[in-house]
Amino acid sequence: MHRRSFITSLFLLILGTPIVSLQAAPEVNLTADTVARYISGLPVENAALPASLQNLADFRAQRQFFERRWSELEPQRLDPMRSWASRELTAARSDAETLFYPFGGPDFLHAFTFFPNANRYIHFGLEPPGVMPDLLNMNQKETAEMLTLIRKSLFAVLEWSFFRTNDMKVDLIRSRMGAAPLILSFIARSGNEVLKVDYVELDASGNLVTVSAPNNTPAYQGPVKGIRVYFRKSESAAPQEVIYFSLDVSDSAYSSNKRLHTFIQKQQGVVTYLKAASYLMHYASFNRIRGLILEESKHILQTDSGIPYGYFSPAQWNLTLYGTYTSPIPLFRKRYQADLRSAYVKSAEPLPFGIGYNYRKGTSNLMLASKKDSQ
Repeated sequence: MHRRSFITSLFLLILGTPIVSLQAAPEVNLTADTVARYISGLPVENAALPASLQNLADFRAQRQFFERRWSELEPQRLDPMRSWASRELTAARSDAETLFYPFGGPDFLHAFTFFPNANRYIHFGLEPPGVMPDLLNMNQKETAEMLTLIRKSLFAVLEWSFFRTNDMKVDLIRSRMGAAPLILSFIARSGNEVLKVDYVELDASGNLVTVSAPNNTPAYQGPVKGIRVYFRKSESAAPQEVIYFSLDVSDSAYSSNKRLHTFIQKQQGVVTYLKAASYLMHYASFNRIRGLILEESKHILQTDSGIPYGYFSPAQWNLTLYGTYTSPIPLFRKRYQADLRSAYVKSAEPLPFGIGYNYRKGTSNLMLASKKDSQ
């Protein structure tokens, strides 16, 4: 022992003060999985979680909210989706190394329900990525407000199967929360264990690099920033990952979002899922993202709000229609597709659940497009 250390120790012993009192208290950390379980209202057994958080009234409200919603959601929507997908999406699931979910925002739930075995899920939206909640350094008021905001933000997607964009702007862009807690909640509630959370960015060559946590400014106004969450279904399962980017993919913003295009072009086994996409790719101002999806995807599963039916050439695509198509909801009535309606009149398979803007069972539609050279 160093002479000074020895003298200091001896002096403390003479005073009757234990040497250990000079050492810093062990750092208390919560695992990413503990945080995800807590904010999604699941039981938390981690001893590091203070009783004040366990007993917080809003945590009890969180548990009640999710338990009530999930008890309705599983039999009414998720179980029929899983059963249908296991029959109808066999080839698409097999090919889906990368599940690309443009305009999906934080909606990991439906992407995972349809395609549970993808290695990588890539989402984007205008909402900032946000950060993993730091429960140990948040006061009770901050924690309660965050849990309340999660419930408010998730109500629409759990009730109707899609996020309302205007609500998301208010709830996420104007708050410090961002998309991260919603993604974490869906991962945990889908029966997965969260392993790790990273903050990422796409460099000029379309490579994914790890960066420091994002600030509170809307990420889509600058470089392509995002969040990456590693998770697994069980201890014996291989890790999977979901990446969420905040960016504007309109043609006018291509100078910044071309990094995403390069990144997607580097992926293997791309399958695209489109739902509640605001009919943006019906406009010439979204030509580039539409072209990227058509070029890179082996399969595309979409509602009528995705890519217009006329872009799917019979020479290149095999198409299967499910459900019913009559017209878009009133907000998007100008996006009616006469050719799609004619195709549905000729032939369509049943769809045993509701999805998308026409979310009630019996009013919804899905189209599966499979590229012929991938058959």
